[in-house]
Amino acid sequence: MSRAEKSIRRPLFQRIMASIAAGVLTIQGAAAVLPSKAFAESPDLSVNWYSGYVITVPELKPVWTAQADSHRDMIDAFDSHRVVAEDGKVFAFDGAKLIAIDASTGKRLWTYGKNLMPYVVYHNGTVYGLTGERQPFALNAKTGQKRWESATSTLIDARLRTEALVPTNDTLYAIYGSTTFAFDIATGKLRWTADEPLAEGNGTAYLEEADGVVLRTYYVQGALTSIQLNAYDKKTGKKLWGEFGQGEALRIQDGLVYSINYYSPMLVEYQSTPDRSLIVNAYNLRTGALKGTREYTWKMAGEPPYEWGQRFAFMSGGKLYIQQADRVAEYDFDAYKAGAEPLRTFNGPSGHNSVLLNIVQDRLIYQDLTTGELEGVKLANGQRIGWMGDAPVAQIDVYGNGMYRAQRNGTLLGIDMLTTKPVFKVKTGADWHGATLKTGDMLVIQAEGKLLGVKVPASLQ
Repeated sequence: MSRAEKSIRRPLFQRIMASIAAGVLTIQGAAAVLPSKAFAESPDLSVNWYSGYVITVPELKPVWTAQADSHRDMIDAFDSHRVVAEDGKVFAFDGAKLIAIDASTGKRLWTYGKNLMPYVVYHNGTVYGLTGERQPFALNAKTGQKRWESATSTLIDARLRTEALVPTNDTLYAIYGSTTFAFDIATGKLRWTADEPLAEGNGTAYLEEADGVVLRTYYVQGALTSIQLNAYDKKTGKKLWGEFGQGEALRIQDGLVYSINYYSPMLVEYQSTPDRSLIVNAYNLRTGALKGTREYTWKMAGEPPYEWGQRFAFMSGGKLYIQQADRVAEYDFDAYKAGAEPLRTFNGPSGHNSVLLNIVQDRLIYQDLTTGELEGVKLANGQRIGWMGDAPVAQIDVYGNGMYRAQRNGTLLGIDMLTTKPVFKVKTGADWHGATLKTGDMLVIQAEGKLLGVKVPASLQ
């Protein structure tokens, strides 16, 4: 029997349904047109970003879950210090109260205060925070007992608010905008305050103490705008010196502070010339006297107009690393010679949306500014590597050889940074994630309105 015959001899029901699908129904030999039916319009463009790729790894269940204040109710300046994990404990906020949690069990150990600012730091068995009126206080980290609360508020007017608490061995520094407060760390007594008036409140969170000198940076605006490095006497807060165009210290050694000059290179008509340079100045830490200048030079490839071609520079293990357009150059900082070529260079990720962050586990780490993804280059052989997930990234943190990737689909992946292979997955149920913390063998995941305690597998510890 032919295919046509088979079609003709189909059961009546099938033929009727086929006619309905075609929009025409035959009744006793007559063709009856069905009522018109509305259909959705075809899109002018339809794009799907989901690849369907799902990573299959063992799922770890949280050992404990605890409630915590939502980041939506907090201040952006406090993002990195709303929760800390140290010495087997987690310090967080619940109902604007500071709480301490046992990181292994999730048991609440103590609760302190009310209407507190969501900012906490830990140092040598003490936690430091701010009252609602921004008065610093200190608590015994084990018991929650108050050691002191300052009578001085750090709340002042600032055009660009930057807030931070920086504890050292004998001083608690509080930063608010361009003003620095120095408190006796044992008593909370205010020793001094210092402000950079030219910054008009625009200070950074950078503060470093060395050999009786306190260094800070500011954004100074006016006819010329750039970063500025200031030095203060640790005992009195007196300003010792300030240098316009200088950034935070690359290194402090033998009474000298080495700092990148971020302003002078900008005077070059960089679009018309391929010549590029990074200048590092050395100043006497106490007096600010210029003691030396180092200039690292290179040329941009291609034809004009040229791009700026410099993104970032940092020190690691006695070596200076400079991002020079699409490559990173490594220099021996201790054996500087004018005009010397770099010890070696590394090709970075393709494109111009990646910025160099640091060196971790002997790998240059870049971040794609479009996707947030991390890419790496091995220092040993220049091989490019990546750490992929199965959903858009929300937060990435690295501890040792463990990379913890919180994703926008409510999961967190634990990845072996050295092999790039995923090891485990945790369901967080959240889109937003704060920094993933670690103390001992416990991982603390910040999800929306809650904390999750997860034991880290031995392979990542």
